[in-house]
Amino acid sequence: MYIQGGFTFMKKTTQKIMSAALGLLAAFTVSTTALASKTKIADVSQYQGTINWKKASKEMQLAIIRVQHGNTGDADFRIDTQKDINAKAAYKYGVPFGQYDYTEFSSVADAKKEAKDFYKRTNSHAKFFVLDNEHRKGKGSEQSYVNAWYSTMRKLTKKPLIYYTYESFVNQYKINFSKFDGSWIANYSNKPSTVKADLWQYTSKGRIGGITANTVDLSKAINPSVVKSWYTTTKASYYKSVPASKTIKTLHRINEYKTANLTGKVASVKAGKTLKVTKIARSSHGAYRFQLSNGKYVSANKELVKVQ
Repeated sequence: MYIQGGFTFMKKTTQKIMSAALGLLAAFTVSTTALASKTKIADVSQYQGTINWKKASKEMQLAIIRVQHGNTGDADFRIDTQKDINAKAAYKYGVPFGQYDYTEFSSVADAKKEAKDFYKRTNSHAKFFVLDNEHRKGKGSEQSYVNAWYSTMRKLTKKPLIYYTYESFVNQYKINFSKFDGSWIANYSNKPSTVKADLWQYTSKGRIGGITANTVDLSKAINPSVVKSWYTTTKASYYKSVPASKTIKTLHRINEYKTANLTGKVASVKAGKTLKVTKIARSSHGAYRFQLSNGKYVSANKELVKVQ
């Protein structure tokens, strides 16, 4: 009986150990599979319908969300009906995202206006912005339209600006997009070979869990480090004291606020303007601000302003 009981005890103990080990292995497998599956880069719009972002987020490494198609005055102009829903949900479920502007430029003036209108419609959590330049409409130089959109956007934001089109479009219209922070090139037959591409849109027939209304465009990073730089941020550097001159110059368009937490926007200041400062203040999270002579606050971020 003793030996038999001992055997039974050992058997049960061994079974428990094996069960625990298998449980850990299963958990590890599920965990690593989940991590490994977050590799898809997709661009989405209202054509994907209502996305279940809780499911989609388990597969998506990066999302690129449409904001608009054309601009006011275009016969087919539309603001994407899902732009806000998609942006808020992507942020909620931890999917970094950029936003894109499907353009139909008719002139340089149109390109500048479209850039301004597009920027106003974007989400503050967007990591980067994309010029979708695949539809030729104007009779002038397409390059001049691209340049106008870029220069206007660069005055509005310091976030990365990405150029998107088809490989054939670049070659046909001889587009130089070297000023942009990256390139996203579509070719559904082969990997782009005649145009520099950091991100390659390789199919329009992709599938992602949580997207059931339609197929989805999928892309692959050809230059992973470049693509990653679009949505990863470096730690901001701030001025921590009032300059001897007591003046600063804006490097980009910035806003003036009522509080050091940058709440209560009261004015917008263009790039290149000189402002008088009286003291340094800090937000509730410790970020440095300049208090202006008018009592309002602006960021002391060195990428936004410089001391004189």
